[in-house]
Amino acid sequence: MSREDYLYTQMIIPVSKQTYFNIKEAKRTAKLCAYDMLYHPPDYNPKSARSDRQEPKIIRKNIWDQEYPKGIASTTYFQLGRPKWKPIDIPTKQFDSKHVGNGNSYKMILAPQSCSCPLTETGVSLVNSTVCNAAVLFMALLEAYLRGRCDIATPCSKIDPVDKVDEAYDFIVVGSGSAGSIVAGRMSEIEHFKVLLLEAGGVEPIGARPPGFYRNFWQNQDIDWIYRTAPGNYCLDQKEKGCFWPRGKVIGGSSVLNGMMYHRGHAADYTAWGKEWSWEHNLPFFYMTEGNRQVGTLVDSHYHSETGPMPVQQFNYQPPFLYDMMQAIREAGLPVIQDMNDPNTPEGFCIAQAFTENGQRYTTARVFLKPRFVRPNLHVKTNAHVFKVLIEDNHAYGVQYYDEKGNIKTVYATKEVILSAGSLSTPHILFHSGIGPRGMLEGYGIPVIADLPVGQNLRNHLGVTLELLMTKYDQKRCLDWSALVQYLLNRDGPMSATGLTQLSGLLYSSLADRSHNQPDLQFFFNGFYAECSQTGKVGEPEVIGQKGVNISINAVALQPRSVGYMVLTSSDPKVRPVFYPQYFSHPDDMLLVKDAANYVHRILKSHTLRHKYGIKLHPGFAKQCTAAEWSEEWLECVARVATDPQNHQVGTAAMGLVLDHTLAVYNIKGLRVIDASAIPKQPTGNPQGVIMMVAERGVDFIKKYWASYL
Repeated sequence: MSREDYLYTQMIIPVSKQTYFNIKEAKRTAKLCAYDMLYHPPDYNPKSARSDRQEPKIIRKNIWDQEYPKGIASTTYFQLGRPKWKPIDIPTKQFDSKHVGNGNSYKMILAPQSCSCPLTETGVSLVNSTVCNAAVLFMALLEAYLRGRCDIATPCSKIDPVDKVDEAYDFIVVGSGSAGSIVAGRMSEIEHFKVLLLEAGGVEPIGARPPGFYRNFWQNQDIDWIYRTAPGNYCLDQKEKGCFWPRGKVIGGSSVLNGMMYHRGHAADYTAWGKEWSWEHNLPFFYMTEGNRQVGTLVDSHYHSETGPMPVQQFNYQPPFLYDMMQAIREAGLPVIQDMNDPNTPEGFCIAQAFTENGQRYTTARVFLKPRFVRPNLHVKTNAHVFKVLIEDNHAYGVQYYDEKGNIKTVYATKEVILSAGSLSTPHILFHSGIGPRGMLEGYGIPVIADLPVGQNLRNHLGVTLELLMTKYDQKRCLDWSALVQYLLNRDGPMSATGLTQLSGLLYSSLADRSHNQPDLQFFFNGFYAECSQTGKVGEPEVIGQKGVNISINAVALQPRSVGYMVLTSSDPKVRPVFYPQYFSHPDDMLLVKDAANYVHRILKSHTLRHKYGIKLHPGFAKQCTAAEWSEEWLECVARVATDPQNHQVGTAAMGLVLDHTLAVYNIKGLRVIDASAIPKQPTGNPQGVIMMVAERGVDFIKKYWASYL
């Protein structure tokens, strides 16, 4: 292999103007024309690298061990001065016990693939990540490489929103999240139905595809609503008052931002939903969506479906420490199971299944919209913030929305308006449409069309986050050039998973009725994320200047007794409502959270965590709680300081209160709510799978209702 193979074979990846200037500014600041991501060849002098004529060292296995003992080498050169950059990479190869090379270098491993459709940049950039905003250059490079992979960028099936909507449609779906994308996609299966999907945000970013980046877009105003609760005696360690609630403002909604865990809750959960929504009624609609890839090898075919469009399986990669954590759980006398959706094993810890395949996140939009977007009867409009449903004579006939320029637009529905904007946004739209508590609406001069308790049943899971330090383990960053190459080659490695977050557990509290097979506590583990790197160098410390590794465990009550609410503060739709979660307003809730925290304490006392890892509470954790650690007084203080509010809000337009069992709004024709706000009581587990089931059932109700009109 000659040097010409590298010096004159250039890859060109299109990037946005902003990303280009971010790279250019980083280069100007560094005063270098080349950026060494890992190791330069021994004879390389960056100060003399004034163009792409600098000769890279050709790396072969027979010189690898002497010159590159840590296993990865990559040097990227730039040609600046025009809005496309042309990196030339030294061949990159990982040689270790797991990935042994065949003696040949991988030519242009980071080069873009030749796709059937043009590769274009879409969505919010990783460069703007609030988690990793200091690592501009490395993250920009990483993102550009991702955009060059056909199966990740999916250029032939990308959503191409319409610039201008038609005057009227049969159905208008508001919100393209976990429910809305399913509703719009399924409704467009009937070619006679003309469907419009309105989304307040933009398209799904490519950077959200690797599961390891699932937190990178939180608190980014272009993709996250960044909701906060009213201040109270909870979340006291937050710099800003109140608890942070991330909610997706993007095609795909919160299925773009969440941890992807697949859980259906337990059969007893649905008793409170009414007889029409029993477990037996709902199970076929869970199966309608689920395409489980591990039936027969991990999970039982009696409880799972292989035929649905949404891929479900465990992630390709687990950090090695995860298995030591599972050993610690066993040492604590707690059960370890295989499938948290198996009704025969409702209690225990396991590596959860998730909405993933080929090392990538799968959102409801990716599954239910993109394959169907070629249908001429489905239009998608982004940056369309719906604020009002138009109602006359108690019949919904259209919506009003703000477009990307802030102009008010109107579009009409001849059959139905379907609100799928989520538990926090759907009630806000209903309020400004004249549907809600009479006293509140009249107080802001909004004509009352239907006096219903919208926003009055705000339910959520509630817990505490325990911050920990492993003093005997020095973790290096999970994200580096080695991880990137592993991901680009095999869709494997740290980028293909969510670190410790894929481990979860369900247990019973002291208040639970075990005869119902309905565990009421859940546990989430955090750490070993491949979400950020300053340089990309192998061996970069996780926290510079700190010895040890930070992890945390969330101990969560799944059936808290506290019920919150949300209210308007203005007649202006652009002014956000205020959320009062009422955390710990019921005395049982503190007992439930303490029970959950004490289970964590049992795990921390295990031999594996104490002796192998030297685990302890982080020295900086909850300093304002001065009572003896793990005492009742200390636990109560910690629960209020380090409150884990979760992001599983439901119930704000619930069946039985606001909706009938077909999800139609009481006393209003042509208006339904199909999203988490319709759920009357929170399920005992992660809600996305449940929300998807609600969407499938909602579509079934609509199709049956309009069948006689086709």
